[in-house]
Amino acid sequence: MKGHWTVPALAPQLTTLAAFLLPALALWVPSGYSYAAALLLLGALGCAPWWLGRRPDRDTLGLALLLCAMGFMWFLLSLDSGFARADKGLKWLLGVPCLLFLTTFAPRPQAFFAGLPIGCIGMGLLALWQAWAQGMERATGFTNAIQWGNVALLLGCMNAVQLVVFWRQHGWAWRSLMALAVGLALCASLLSQSRGGWVAVAALIPMALLLAWRIRRGLFGRLLAASVVLVAVLAVLLATAPRLRERVDLAALEVKSFVEHGQEDTSVGLRLTQYRLVAELIPQKPWLGWGAHGYVDEVQRRVDRGELAAEMTRYPQVHNDLLDVWVKVGLGGLLLQLALYAWALRLFWPGAGRLRLHAEDTPPWRDALALRIMGSVLVVAYVVFGMSQPFFNHNSGIMTFVFYVAVLWAALRGVEARR
Repeated sequence: MKGHWTVPALAPQLTTLAAFLLPALALWVPSGYSYAAALLLLGALGCAPWWLGRRPDRDTLGLALLLCAMGFMWFLLSLDSGFARADKGLKWLLGVPCLLFLTTFAPRPQAFFAGLPIGCIGMGLLALWQAWAQGMERATGFTNAIQWGNVALLLGCMNAVQLVVFWRQHGWAWRSLMALAVGLALCASLLSQSRGGWVAVAALIPMALLLAWRIRRGLFGRLLAASVVLVAVLAVLLATAPRLRERVDLAALEVKSFVEHGQEDTSVGLRLTQYRLVAELIPQKPWLGWGAHGYVDEVQRRVDRGELAAEMTRYPQVHNDLLDVWVKVGLGGLLLQLALYAWALRLFWPGAGRLRLHAEDTPPWRDALALRIMGSVLVVAYVVFGMSQPFFNHNSGIMTFVFYVAVLWAALRGVEARR
């Protein structure tokens, strides 16, 4: 009995608790993502002799190396900008021992599944409170409005995956609760008025239909109908909600003003100006980049010469993750981030051969399917989010990606190891 309470026996309970807290606290609690991360880091330090003595599999090792490389790249950027962003490199690196700890003591996937609706409901209710009770123009939670809205959308999509995959295993009470959670998460995203999130929906719906066609064609028709209903609901909201309609009209007006009059001092205008600028700068230093400090200095010089609007100096990061690293770190930085996305998507993509590890419609098959689709949704959503927002320049962007990938992958490895 005494041996039952050893550190290795308690470690899976700790990782399972962290897997629950990660989505449950989300961003509706200040720095909600930090609690699970801190718990995992403490566990990784306390259990270091166990996971250090275990050789990781090739897939996990590749992911760990890419996280390390991302950490060193961000340290390189911080050196060039006076260590102002050194903590970002540290977050990437701290994800590595947590990943190895998680894959050694795999969490139960049901913990992550249970945390998702709590996070969705929490973010939705907080967004409604901020918009209606506090009269805020945009719901922001405790962070940037764009980060808030996009993370809320991500949680909502993940919970929608859970709703579809486990639909037949639960009654109407559970289905109604999951649907409510999805609706509140989408509500939080809409109230943030984050337009990049709406673009992500356009990318995720075709991906969901493709997966349904490949995995279970009998579900395709229902999922297609649900997608049509979702698009119709969003269209009605955009047409009838004054704030949302104003945001869409404003975006169209800003694009027109930039194209016809070269107006740069708007939200869309600044982004388009940044894209035009990096298109000029990247060919000049394509291999090693300008560096974070060098890019900012070049922007300032062009503002001083009257070539750019003064507002450009307020944004040291390009509003596109891939262009930001390319112009500052060079081609190596671009290829590194693309490799991270490609490797993570490769790990999770629910290929037919992978799903045949378990008998179809068994609990392990459904768990593995849900984890794989959630991981794929995470990667695709991040690619789209990063097209118009420097997502990895924010703590919430790094922490959500690193620890969600780590928890989902470890839970998936645990499911497959038990076959």
